Amino acid sequence: MAQNDAATLVINTGNFFTAPVGTAMPADLTAIADPWDTVGHTSLSDIFSVTSDGGDATVIGTLQNKSLRTTYATRTETMALTIQQFDVEGLKLYYGSNAPVLTDGSVGVPSNPTPTVCAFLAVFIDGENVFAFYAPKAEIFRSDDLSLSDTESLAGLPLGVKPMIHNTNTWTYAVTPLASVAP
Repeated sequence: MAQNDAATLVINTGNFFTAPVGTAMPADLTAIADPWDTVGHTSLSDIFSVTSDGGDATVIGTLQNKSLRTTYATRTETMALTIQQFDVEGLKLYYGSNAPVLTDGSVGVPSNPTPTVCAFLAVFIDGENVFAFYAPKAEIFRSDDLSLSDTESLAGLPLGVKPMIHNTNTWTYAVTPLASVAP
C-alpha cells in the first residue's frame, strides 16, 4: 500500500443519525436529509468507538497435519457514543423504544426494555474530507450505567449500536474511505 497523506483523519465535527430500517446511505454525506434524523448533542471527549466480541480462532487438524485449517467464530461489533441530550428521544434510545411517555411528560423506565431498531449513520468531517459508518439495520440501547459524576461537564447517556444483518446482505455495516467533499 502506498502512503497517502490525504487519507489521514482528524475529526473536526461529526453527527449521528437514525432512520427507518433499510434506509440507504445518502449520496451526499454533507447534506443529510429526511428520513435521516440526528440523535442530537453528543460527547466531545468520547466521540465514537467500535469494539468487537467473538471471532476466536480455532485450529483444526488431522493426525497427519496438526494445523490443517483455522476456523473463526462469528464476530459481533458494537459502536459506542454518548448522547448529551436528555429529551424524550434521547431517553428512549437509552431506556428502550418501549419506554412510555407518561401523562406528566416524564419517560417511564420499562422493566423489560426493547432496543431501538433502525438504520444508523455516523458522519465525521475533517476539513474538506468526510468519513462515515453506515448500518442499514442496527439495535441501539444503553451500553453502560448512567453516572452523573460532576458539576463541571455535561452529563451523558452512553449508547451501544449493534449493527445487524439486513435482508440478504452478507455484511452488517459499511465504512466509507476518506473522501473529499470539495467541488
